[in-house]
Amino acid sequence: MIKITKLSKYFGEKTVLNKISFNIEKGNKIALTGFNGSGKTTLLKILVGDETYSNGLFELQKNVKRGFVPQDPSGHGKLKVVDFLLTAKKESEDKKDFLRRVDIMFAGFMLSENLKDKKIGELSSGQKTKIFLTNFLLQDVDLLLLDEPTNNLDLPALIWLEYYLQNFKGAFIVVSHDKTFLDNVTNKVFEIDWHDHSLRISNAKYSNYLMERQIEFNSLNQKYSQQREEVSRLKGVVAAKQEKGLLGAKWKSGDNDKMLQGFKRNRAGYSLNDAKVTMNRIKRMDFVEKPKERNELSLKIESQINSPALNIALKDVISGYKGDFILGPINLDVRYGKRICIVGPNGVGKTTILKTITGMLKNISGIVSVDSGVHFGNFMQEHENLPQDKTLLAFLKDHLGVEKELVHNHLTKFGFSDEDIKSKIGNLSPGERARLLFAYFTATNVNTLILDEPTNHLDIEAELALEESLKDFMGTIIAVSHDRSFVKNVHFDEYYVLSDRGLEKLIDFNDYIVEMEKRSKKLIRMLEK
Repeated sequence: MIKITKLSKYFGEKTVLNKISFNIEKGNKIALTGFNGSGKTTLLKILVGDETYSNGLFELQKNVKRGFVPQDPSGHGKLKVVDFLLTAKKESEDKKDFLRRVDIMFAGFMLSENLKDKKIGELSSGQKTKIFLTNFLLQDVDLLLLDEPTNNLDLPALIWLEYYLQNFKGAFIVVSHDKTFLDNVTNKVFEIDWHDHSLRISNAKYSNYLMERQIEFNSLNQKYSQQREEVSRLKGVVAAKQEKGLLGAKWKSGDNDKMLQGFKRNRAGYSLNDAKVTMNRIKRMDFVEKPKERNELSLKIESQINSPALNIALKDVISGYKGDFILGPINLDVRYGKRICIVGPNGVGKTTILKTITGMLKNISGIVSVDSGVHFGNFMQEHENLPQDKTLLAFLKDHLGVEKELVHNHLTKFGFSDEDIKSKIGNLSPGERARLLFAYFTATNVNTLILDEPTNHLDIEAELALEESLKDFMGTIIAVSHDRSFVKNVHFDEYYVLSDRGLEKLIDFNDYIVEMEKRSKKLIRMLEK
């Protein structure tokens, strides 16, 4: 379908892609990975034709139909959803059959029927992603390019997309940091190297690839260390032989014994020759290059306990926006130190609950009880609590009240460059804004974390660092997440599902996953009829 040969992309003097080569054939299900800013989105845009490349060869098989779903779908804002979806209908397809497929897709993504008459511009980011996915999946494209589709999908929709992609007949490339999702849908890995911007290719499952990569790194590191030790030993041998040779060449017998003196100098010659041979051996070595390693990212968050009053409770709470969206009644009791995870479809009010708990949204009725000792670390999905016009340096300096040098050093630990630190928060990518918030949390010793889809836009490095931090966090955690790997690794104490029926406690989180999987399988069978 596509053949790429030694393709490079530059933005000014910055190299984004460096002589990468690969083929994409029908049936390839590719995970495109790499650290944030490594060039993943740029590569997808090149493949779909929305971005030019600097040099190399791009061969596209005739009549290959490509579809691209960006991270933040935009465009068609004034078009009604139903009219946008009808653009995917083939001329030969019966409209009734097409609308039947639309209804199945809507059921899979848990989209309400009344959305069809809304304009694209009126939809939330999650709804837009679902609508754009529906449009491209209905088109039966040959190559589907998905840029972070899992970020804006709730868990039921995510599982539905998994089952659809598992049954997809064409090829696709998906950018995602959801390890479970990638393991379930892909059979190939493309990783853009953070250091030299080359492309690494593997036919392993994603999690297996991560293990292979770590094993290879450890092996190279060991070989490098062993070779360094051997070179050091040989140089020591050379130095000893040279010293012995030089001493022998200058040696003189006390009784002017010419024979002994000649013997010593002859042996000295041998020592100097041995030293030369050993030095040549070092020069002929095939030196192992030290593996490139990024500075380890740490998101350690210490919980601050300065009061015995640290609990949270919601009793018969009605919240939301009058005339627009009303949620409740909600009842929730969170004792200090508990880890609570809330799941459910987009649009049912999960974020509304978090905003009500933190006081960002005043409840309409009922009682919201937050003890006086609670100190929130508020990580909202839209990063609403970050001032867009402030620099990173100014934001942390104002909140921490410490010297610029200390703030600068703290931010560099989170992977921010000097240029980043001086730039405005509004210029940061979503992933960079996430890192900034965690940099703030680690410096303020919060005791209650409010996490709304915290792994959205985080690369694998940052997500692993976050998981490790939360394992050691002694305070309260109230999270909304659709990332199954994250949910599993954080070890939540209680799980709740929010739906039209209200907030209900889950007896077993895995049972909820199984229920969503059964539902998706049923819809796939309907779609295949």
